[in-house]
Amino acid sequence: MSGRRATRDDVARLAGTSTAVVSYVLNDGPRNVSAERRARVLDAVARLEYHPNAMARSLAATHTKTLGMIVPNISNAYFSELALAVEEAATTRGLLLFLGNSNEDVGREEAYVSSFLEQRVDGIVMIGVALSAAYEKATKAGIPVVIVDRNIPASKASTVSIDHRAASRAATEHLLGHGHTRIGCLAGPSDQPVAQDRFLGWQDALVSAGIEPSEQLVVRSEFSIGSAEEAIAAVGARVVPARSTAMIACSDEQARGLLLAIAAAGVRLPEDTALVSIDGTREGLYTMPSLTSVQQPFAGLATAALETLLDDDGGTGHTSVPFGFRTGASCGCLPGRSSSSYGRN
Repeated sequence: MSGRRATRDDVARLAGTSTAVVSYVLNDGPRNVSAERRARVLDAVARLEYHPNAMARSLAATHTKTLGMIVPNISNAYFSELALAVEEAATTRGLLLFLGNSNEDVGREEAYVSSFLEQRVDGIVMIGVALSAAYEKATKAGIPVVIVDRNIPASKASTVSIDHRAASRAATEHLLGHGHTRIGCLAGPSDQPVAQDRFLGWQDALVSAGIEPSEQLVVRSEFSIGSAEEAIAAVGARVVPARSTAMIACSDEQARGLLLAIAAAGVRLPEDTALVSIDGTREGLYTMPSLTSVQQPFAGLATAALETLLDDDGGTGHTSVPFGFRTGASCGCLPGRSSSSYGRN
């Protein structure tokens, strides 16, 4: 070490683990660490003669029973419903949740992480914009982070979500089961992994049914009501039933925008074209017609996120939560039937 005092980074490097795991071992939490990882860390500590600052260690070991959560847009029904579920799951554990709305702004996202660190939260739940910088800032400070719904490409972050590709395939297969063979897709932004997974799931179902996806109508928009309404209006709302007897919308927000656009053009659901969406938010129950949707398991996602955040061994990985299916009138089904048997743990 050339006379230099060993640091936590040195210990993590020698132990072959993260600095966060080193913190969990030395501070006895907030996450548990497997016996094998703990032994590697303690061996590295002994070999490097690492002595953490006593005051800093004392502060780090003090649990505040608080969590932080960052969402990209609280006005989006999916994010608000998920935030409520995480708050409920936190409350049942005796934890207080601080909520930050980044408004799709990277700078605000990082500012919230800084604020959470100042509050010494025990962990952070993130549904971020760019994610990488904010995630790295938190983990370097030794704070556990779990990312819900989205992912950081090429990272080892702990993530929780449904199988987005399988969810989109299930939505498309439902329409195939109604006898539709011309099924369009209201897809999300091509640069978002979640949007691309849902787009690929639509393609998977069509290819398996012997239908060429490139011959179907594809419209892309942001995951918002206004963006979807504008995108459908731009291609011409009457084009939808002319090209497709059915559509999948890759989010409920997009489905609501599509409903507005085609209603203004006199297109009827499900008579002129059927519709299935993905997310299953409460708002979909009250649209006209009500939405048939692949249903995100909000309580299940929240529980899995907190278990990953506080109860695992400090490692990283992905947890897939099974999704459900809720029928409405938008596809021609009788509304009200729901299932939670889709997807795999």
